[in-house]
Amino acid sequence: MKIAFISTKNAVRSIMAEAVAKKISRLALLTPEIYSAGVEPAQEVWEEVIALLKEKGYPAENLRPKGVDSIPYDQVDVLITLSPEARDRCPYSEGHMRREHWVLEEPSSMKREELSRLLEQIENLVRNLFKIS
Repeated sequence: MKIAFISTKNAVRSIMAEAVAKKISRLALLTPEIYSAGVEPAQEVWEEVIALLKEKGYPAENLRPKGVDSIPYDQVDVLITLSPEARDRCPYSEGHMRREHWVLEEPSSMKREELSRLLEQIENLVRNLFKIS
């Protein structure tokens, strides 16, 4: 199974979702391919996000913003959009068995405490995605 998390910049929300999904799926002995991308990729992932992911024990190496064209988009089974821009601009492919939109706060001016709450929200959504309590 291939799962893609798509946001606007691929610098905060979808990066967090990618890292969380990789770790949680591995702990649950699941083997999906996890991707993240942005419809307007940023130049880099927020430093605060990388620091928070590392602090919480998530894989943060090699995380970088990517465009939708850099992932096997037409082969993705589960497409999850994390921003209104991504929801509106991501075309639906017949290959996507499932498409979801997660309503998450815009991180444009979030401080560390708010980023931590966003990460907790994403953790809960990913656990639900994999049906893990």
